[in-house]
Amino acid sequence: MAKPSNAARESKRQLVLHKLEAKAQSTTHKPEAEAFRAKAEELKIHTEHVQVAPVNVGRDDQGTITIGHWFLENGDTVVVCDGWGVPRHHRSVQNRIKLLPDQNARQVARRLIKEMHGEDPSAGFYRRLKYSTKGIV
Repeated sequence: MAKPSNAARESKRQLVLHKLEAKAQSTTHKPEAEAFRAKAEELKIHTEHVQVAPVNVGRDDQGTITIGHWFLENGDTVVVCDGWGVPRHHRSVQNRIKLLPDQNARQVARRLIKEMHGEDPSAGFYRRLKYSTKGIV
């Protein structure tokens, strides 16, 4: 029987997460359940709202935020990705950073998302064009 065409397509990561959560709920052994939950937490894609431009009261500017996604790889590497878990690429910013012992994964992810926001200076032909706001010169 075919699936309905309007059903949301799940990524492989999401399917594994669902299976791990189901195993954690179905097992009667507490250590196994904790191990399944820990692995599911490691695979989970986290969403961050990062402010990339401050509010400017004098200009009636509300500022700018960007929404980014990240996950932990092997428990010690932050990877910036899209909502499906596919790593994002940027020419001048690394998308994977191995955590140092004193670093917090969320803080590192927020910094990477902020650095990846905006224009990529070497994006080439498909870069965002900046037009002058002065009008016709």
